[in-house]
Amino acid sequence: MSYNIQGHAAMRREDHLPKLAEVIAAAAPDVVGLQEVHCRTRVGPVHQGEVLASLTGMNLWFGRSCAMDGGDYGNAVLTRGTIVDAVVHPLPGSGEPRSVLQTDIDLDGASFTFFVTHLAAWGRLLRVARMRQIATLGDVTARAKLPHVLVGDFNVPPAAEEIRALLAHGHLRVIGDAKEATFPMTRQRLDYVFCDAPWTCVRAEVIRRGPSDHWAVVVDLELG
Repeated sequence: MSYNIQGHAAMRREDHLPKLAEVIAAAAPDVVGLQEVHCRTRVGPVHQGEVLASLTGMNLWFGRSCAMDGGDYGNAVLTRGTIVDAVVHPLPGSGEPRSVLQTDIDLDGASFTFFVTHLAAWGRLLRVARMRQIATLGDVTARAKLPHVLVGDFNVPPAAEEIRALLAHGHLRVIGDAKEATFPMTRQRLDYVFCDAPWTCVRAEVIRRGPSDHWAVVVDLELG
């Protein structure tokens, strides 16, 4: 699962995190990549990743992208497996600092690498920054020694040059119907799941409910 949780919305909605947890629990994923996760910022005193891990019964790894409002902000991984190693790779570009969180996971006897990221927003204004981020992201994921999956909010539609540039690295492919919207406000696809050759896609779905301004993407993958 990939899910931009719109963490700042918890500042005005007390039930934001519990409702996010309901969406995650209903899908029952093995691994979730979360974006826009706040850790003890002005949004609230809690670590949002820890709250969601507790509510869903999953293991957590938080990847800090930057300091924000007295706390930290970034991406996170939830999994019912074991996270055996993790590293945060900073991404280049102007604007809000961005990163990709890399986790090596053991799950049901299989080992794989799971990446989660959130690229620069603001459309054409930060396009150059996103292209630099894509170049780094392609290099980082290509170095993975295990079968790997990349998820996240890329802030561009599927026809964008940024997506073409990532796929041009040659080791990743898009999973699911890239035309299906994940950001209802603009009816665009901004959230994606990519994987390398060892994986086979069984099913892909956009979950059209939940408290976030993004819908979650869920895919069933089999490791061949």
